[in-house]
Amino acid sequence: MNTTAPLSERNARILDRYADGATLQEIAADVGLTREGVRQIVVKHGGADAEASRAARQAAKEAVVTQAREVFLASFAEIASELAHEGFTRPEAISRIKVLYPDIDVDVAEDALKASGILFDQNNDVDIFSNVALEAGVWFLLGSELRLKPDPAWAAVYLPQDLLDELGTHLVEASVTPDELSTILGIIGAAQRAALEDRTLTITGARYNELRGELLDAMGLKSAKGAKPWPPTRQTIQKRYDGWNDALESMGLATAKKGRQKGLLTFTEEDYAQSIVDFIADATASGTEQTFANYDAWVKEQAADGIRRPSPASIRNFYGAWLTALRRASRPVPA
Repeated sequence: MNTTAPLSERNARILDRYADGATLQEIAADVGLTREGVRQIVVKHGGADAEASRAARQAAKEAVVTQAREVFLASFAEIASELAHEGFTRPEAISRIKVLYPDIDVDVAEDALKASGILFDQNNDVDIFSNVALEAGVWFLLGSELRLKPDPAWAAVYLPQDLLDELGTHLVEASVTPDELSTILGIIGAAQRAALEDRTLTITGARYNELRGELLDAMGLKSAKGAKPWPPTRQTIQKRYDGWNDALESMGLATAKKGRQKGLLTFTEEDYAQSIVDFIADATASGTEQTFANYDAWVKEQAADGIRRPSPASIRNFYGAWLTALRRASRPVPA
């Protein structure tokens, strides 16, 4: 076999394209040969092996992806960051951008925002429920805590129609029977009626979450579609109302206020904010992920150095959620 003969222009082009990552089929279609014919030319003239060609092809694909990611972020990173600050999830942010900029590629947007480091809500369950549905969760668990007998007559007269419709939709999806739905609505009505008669009625956020866990397990209130089950979490309610006591006040329930803001006993509001800012700075400098668990480790390291910081639980209680704390700390301060 003579491999020293001069290459024709066509064969040289075939070898170059294969080395650059083009497939045998792509080359064959361009030069009018069969796939096997192209392969024989590559072998005969000592072209790149299949592994090298695949590597070149993968590198070319990655270069295209990287460029598309950079182009998207150059145009939309600022908008996406603002949407994250407003509490949107990544899919919601992409959907909103797509409506206003129809030419964007959704797959490119998803890839770019995943790699951007922008902190989006993981599950924006705050917006799944209306205010009346969120409050109904509190009424339901308060009534359950007080072991109130369902009051369907009061519920039939005074519960708003939009609540009946919304809970009916959510709970039917979670396989709640009509009789169980009637019982839930009756307990909500009984709790509201009891609160009119006793202005001292209240429920703590901690007890609410305990009861919620027990009732979700007992009644099977979990959506098969993976949506957040009703009643909502305490964190969801705190995020909507900016605090547990704020939610109770809006419902006309008694609060457990003791002359201080949410969690502000040992630390001031400035202490909370500064702790998150300092943690982010240290994590960035050390290449550590800005996670709740890593904040806990950082607080312990700070304590060993004689520096007191709010505990992870206090941070979560004060801000309502870890991601909320990170977002508020990273938001630029208005001039």
